[in-house]
Amino acid sequence: MKSAQKKEHKTFSYLLLILILGAFALAWHFFPLMGKKTAPEATPRELSLNVVALLPQDVEITQSYIGYVMPIHEVDIVPYISGFLEKIYVSGGQYVDSGDKLILIRPDEYQASLDAAKAAVMEAKATLNNASVYYERMKQAGTEVISKTELDNAKASYLNAKAALAQAQANRNLAQVNLDYTLISAPISGTVGNVNLTRGDYVSPSSGSLLKIIQFDPIRVVFSISDKDYLNELARSNGDLFAGENIKIRLSNGQIYNQSGEFQFLDNQIDRSTNSIAVYADFKNPHHTLVANAYVDVLLEKTVKNAVLVRQNQVIMEDSGNYVYVAKANQIERRLIEIIGIKGDDYVIKNTFAPDEYLVIDKLSSRLSPDQKFKLNILDRNSGEGKR
Repeated sequence: MKSAQKKEHKTFSYLLLILILGAFALAWHFFPLMGKKTAPEATPRELSLNVVALLPQDVEITQSYIGYVMPIHEVDIVPYISGFLEKIYVSGGQYVDSGDKLILIRPDEYQASLDAAKAAVMEAKATLNNASVYYERMKQAGTEVISKTELDNAKASYLNAKAALAQAQANRNLAQVNLDYTLISAPISGTVGNVNLTRGDYVSPSSGSLLKIIQFDPIRVVFSISDKDYLNELARSNGDLFAGENIKIRLSNGQIYNQSGEFQFLDNQIDRSTNSIAVYADFKNPHHTLVANAYVDVLLEKTVKNAVLVRQNQVIMEDSGNYVYVAKANQIERRLIEIIGIKGDDYVIKNTFAPDEYLVIDKLSSRLSPDQKFKLNILDRNSGEGKR
């Protein structure tokens, strides 16, 4: 019995010794690791940024606007008097010079009125002559021979005859005007529109327009620019609007009209509904290529000085504005830019860049680390095409 207990005690002692040795072994393995310091975090990896130079230059750009054609001069021919048409001298589409005959209203009635008015003038002159002679005799006789009443009556008769002559002469002049208006002549040079008249038609001032004449050469084109474009143009040209610019037209068939326009004037107010102002330019139109009321594309070709070309896909457009990433030797900046125009695949941007700044063409996160290290890989502009 004692031998069995002694054996169990010895076995338990061996097990306890094994556990103690195992605990020391574990402690020996882990305690040195716990005592070691935590290794510092790795520094951010240096970025290699593809950039291109921002080269200021004078850039030829074209701005496009929608315009329409209108005559400089046009006139509706409306009769001044009433009567039957005697002759129509023109037909639709005919070119007329100022003063050419257009229409003749039957003049017989008006000629007769003029003849009667001339006869009335002659009669009034005879009456005035008699009244004048009689009045002079009365004045010479004096009040010693005639009464003052007779002298006053003679004077009144003279003055009445004089007034009657003036009235007769006015009637004669009016009759002459009416007769002259039986022949309607072209007040301007231009092309006649549709003529839907027949000899014998009765016309009057209430008939409205008998035909229209439009001046085709030169002709006017009207287009509108925004208030912002107007202010930029004012600043660029120093008040001499559109100086040095070429005003061209693209027709509805896509062809460029072979004449350049000449700026005439601006409208005198801004259209509040569109925040734009109308511009008027005149074009030579010898072959009547430009027709009134036709829509055209107006192309303003001008030189923008000290500008920078940037690929359109390298500009970040947001509600708050337009941006690009600009890099120097030691920093990257998200820069607000002003777009002046478009040239091909490029935006024309106002130059606000320093000589040592480059355009970043790689796509960047807006949350770059402030201590991010980078190096610039300067590319040729064409080789960087399409990269962000």
